[in-house]
Parts: sequence; C-alpha cells; structure tokens
Amino acid sequence: MVYLGIRKDGTVANHTDKQAMKEIDGIEKPSITVTDAEFEAAGGLARVIEGKIILGKNDDEKAEEEKPLRVMDLRRRLAETDYLAVKIAEGSATKEEYADQIAQRQAWREEIRRLGA
Repeated sequence: MVYLGIRKDGTVANHTDKQAMKEIDGIEKPSITVTDAEFEAAGGLARVIEGKIILGKNDDEKAEEEKPLRVMDLRRRLAETDYLAVKIAEGSATKEEYADQIAQRQAWREEIRRLGA
C-alpha cells in the first residue's frame, strides 16, 4: 500500500509506512491510500489540486504526451503512400484513380499541422 498525505507546504508526501509518514512529514493520517499497482500506473505522480490529492495525469496532459506519437504515425502513413505522387508524376496513374488516397493524405497533413508539428 502507498499512503498519500498533504504536507504543510501543500505538496504530497507518499510513504509505504504510516509510521514513517508521521515521523518524517508529521502527517498523522493519510488523505488517501492506494495500492502499489495504482501508484505505479500513475507513474508515481501525485499532486494537490484544489485541496485534493490527484493521482496521475489529467486527460489534457495525456493528450499532449500522445501528440508526438500521433505525428510520427501520420508521417509514416504519408511516407508509405509517397509512391502515389511518383506514379501520377510519371503518368502511370491519374489523380482521379487515387482521389480517395490523395484526400486522405491531405487530411493527414492537416492533422499534423493542427497538432503543431
């Protein structure tokens, strides 16, 4: 078990022993108790927001972390379909034949721009 409490300075103390929490941080009773697995799943991140201990990242933080991975995936997809431009440029295919793929590539580029890459 991991015991979490709020220190006098407003930061979070985490301990695996209630006695240590009391002796080290002066916290008599933990604010919340979580399993080791829950604490690890939160990346060990615990903070005080509006007087409450919040474990882990919020949805906005998670989304921000996922942006680079999404951009890499979109760029990979663009690279995998670059051959279409060559086929069209060399005349072995027409834009009309690949209209759906061209539209999809444009959507990927727009998403990359929206993600700020």
